[in-house]
Amino acid sequence: MDWSTWIDKKVYSRLKFALSHFYNTTCELCLEVNSSDEFICTPCRNTLPNIKNRCQICAIPMPNSGYCGQCLRKKPAFDYSHSSFTYAAPIDTWLQRLKSSRRIEWAQKLARLMLLQQPDNLTHVDAFTFVPSTRWSLMKRGYNPAEVIARELGKQLNKPIIAKLATRSHSREQKELNRHQRINNVGLHFHPTHKTLAGEHIMLIDDVMTTGSTAHSMALILKDAGASQVGIWCLARTPKH
Repeated sequence: MDWSTWIDKKVYSRLKFALSHFYNTTCELCLEVNSSDEFICTPCRNTLPNIKNRCQICAIPMPNSGYCGQCLRKKPAFDYSHSSFTYAAPIDTWLQRLKSSRRIEWAQKLARLMLLQQPDNLTHVDAFTFVPSTRWSLMKRGYNPAEVIARELGKQLNKPIIAKLATRSHSREQKELNRHQRINNVGLHFHPTHKTLAGEHIMLIDDVMTTGSTAHSMALILKDAGASQVGIWCLARTPKH
């Protein structure tokens, strides 16, 4: 190979790398040039951790579709739920960028991913709401991840957002607790406001569902406020341990 050919190849490879970053066309996962409108290319998108079979109420991954034992024993207050993905790599890493690294631009990216795996019955939903953050979390982070995702979904799907249906007081970190402790911890720290509903079908937006205790507590408040039906739509669902 002569010098001119070698230089041409070097220049081309560097320009290809630089231009892909300049035009934001690099896939987030494989770092190759991405011709898709999304932030990941189509082959990488097909490798994301999807849920093939899930409980029809709480959306927990199952070997076959149907109802899980927990929902059969005691049905939660919400009527159904939908999880776009399983809480696993790389979804967990991207979500931590939004929640822990204060990368608010990831709210739009994760909302776009949710739109790729959306519930079937959105036409029947009247409005979106979201799981509230504590004041401490809002001061520390500057925003509520569930709210920014919900507002992006509402904008893309032309759905109104109903806020301030509940408040949340400070509680122990959920990740430190087992399932029974989570349920007790959550139930005591969600509080209704004076805002009421008039029989709307409400979709509650959250980032991750682990035990469903947060969704259950929020659904109780929403139905007491006047919601006729409450569904849950989360980015990711943790598998049963």
